[in-house]
Amino acid sequence: MKKIVLAFVVSLLIHILLFLNYSFEESAKEETKKDNEKSEVKFVKLVQEKVLQEQTAKSVEPKINESKIVEQKQQNIKTPKIVEKEQKASSELKANNSKKQLDIKEAKKVQKEVLKESSNLQDNTLEKFLSQKTPINQEVLNELQKLYGKEYDNFTNVQKAYLEKNLNNFQVITQKVLNRMGYPKLAAKLGIGGINTIEFMFHPNGDISGLKIIGSSGYTILDDYSLELIQIAYKEYPKPTEPTKLRFKVFYRNY
Repeated sequence: MKKIVLAFVVSLLIHILLFLNYSFEESAKEETKKDNEKSEVKFVKLVQEKVLQEQTAKSVEPKINESKIVEQKQQNIKTPKIVEKEQKASSELKANNSKKQLDIKEAKKVQKEVLKESSNLQDNTLEKFLSQKTPINQEVLNELQKLYGKEYDNFTNVQKAYLEKNLNNFQVITQKVLNRMGYPKLAAKLGIGGINTIEFMFHPNGDISGLKIIGSSGYTILDDYSLELIQIAYKEYPKPTEPTKLRFKVFYRNY
C-alpha cells in the first residue's frame, strides 16, 4: 500500500514539473515574440523618420538652391549696371578734371600774356612820357653834361628825363634841409664856405647806396657835413622808376 501511495506522489510531482516547464517555455516564447515585435516597430519608426528627414532635406535643398540661383541672377543683373554707372561716373570725373586743368593752364597762360603786354605797355608809355622833350632850361642840360660827361649819353631816356626834370629839385630840397640843420658851426666860426659834389645811386624803393664825395669843397668840415646832410635829405627826393645815379652840387655860403 505504501509503495502505491509513494508511486502516486512521485507521478504527481513529475506531472506538476512538466506542467510548470511547459508554462515557462510558453511565457518565454511570448516575451521573445513581444520583444521582436517591439524592435520591429522601433525599426519601422526609425526607418520612417529617416525617410521623412531625407525627403524634407531634399525638399528644402531645392528651395535653397533655387533662392541662391535667384539671388545670383539678381546680382548678375544688378552688377553690370552698377559697374557701368561707376565706370561712366569715373570717366566723366576724369574728363571734367582734365578739362578744368586745361582751363586753368589756358587761363594762366592768358594771364601771363596779358600781364606781360600790360607791363610792356606800361613801360613803353612811361618811357615815352618821361622822355618827351619838354621845354627845359638849357642851363640844366648843360649842368648835367658837366656833371656826368659822356656817361650821360649812355643813360636811358627814362633816366635822362628824370634827371632833367628833378636836378633843380634835388638842390632846392637839399638847401632847405641844410637850412633846417643849420650851417656847420665850426665852418661858420671860421668863416668857411664852398661847393662840393656828391654822388649816390637812388633806387625805386627809395633807398640809396654808394654815397660819396666826388668833388671836394677843399674843407673836410663841409664834405663830412654834406654826407650827413644827404642821408637826411634824400628821403624827400622824388623817387625814380629805375635805379639812377644822382650827382649834384651842395653850396655853402657863409653870409
